[in-house]
Amino acid sequence: MQKVSIIAAIAGTTVVLGAPAARASDWQPYRAQPFTTSGVCPFTVHGDIVQDEEEVRTDATFPDGTPRIQEFRGPLVIRFTNTANGRSAVRDVSGYGRLHKFADGGSAWFFDGGASVRVYIGNKAYPAGWYIVHGRFRLTITPDNTRDFPHLHADVENLCRTLA
Repeated sequence: MQKVSIIAAIAGTTVVLGAPAARASDWQPYRAQPFTTSGVCPFTVHGDIVQDEEEVRTDATFPDGTPRIQEFRGPLVIRFTNTANGRSAVRDVSGYGRLHKFADGGSAWFFDGGASVRVYIGNKAYPAGWYIVHGRFRLTITPDNTRDFPHLHADVENLCRTLA
């Protein structure tokens, strides 16, 4: 079984595919898993998946067969909860994403729609927080896990503030 981190790389969910992609036209279902994450907000955040009908396909691979370029699409709704005070918020992060992985371990995500993005405390390029972003935007992740939104022109909510 092949494991891929889509929103995992950005939201803390784990994506599991049933089988490797065969051709660029082969969309495959996958499902995000509930998660608990610390180191983003001053409190621990738990996520429950409310709706998930996402799909993924691999458009290009590295010589060893691992995905290099992937597309993601479909509905994803998550309930985020501050485990310290019990406050929660349900957010629709549905949309389309295209992931380019680089040989050095970095990546670039291109989004049209929604996304849930974790930016860890101590991040060098963008303030720490758990961001819900809607619009067209790009997210870059360097090999050391630094996350940045170059040219961010989208609606942005920091869930750390919302759930505090």
